[in-house]
Amino acid sequence: MPNELVPLNIKHSILDLRVRAGMSQSQAANKLGISEPTLRKWENDSSVLSYKDMLRISKLYGVPLDYIFFGPNNAFSEKCL
Repeated sequence: MPNELVPLNIKHSILDLRVRAGMSQSQAANKLGISEPTLRKWENDSSVLSYKDMLRISKLYGVPLDYIFFGPNNAFSEKCL
């Protein structure tokens, strides 16, 4: 399946959420209970995220997991943001 058909773009969602929340990497990492280098790694290569990590991100930013997986371009996330 070509990449353009897969709406998975987690790293941009994580970065976007942090910026929208007005947090620095240091602030967000602290609230997530992780190190700043770990958050930087997630924002650059989100393939290392576990389900538990995604749940913490979802809770911190108050968005559904759908947003983290698919970004703002899905019907459910648009209603939540």
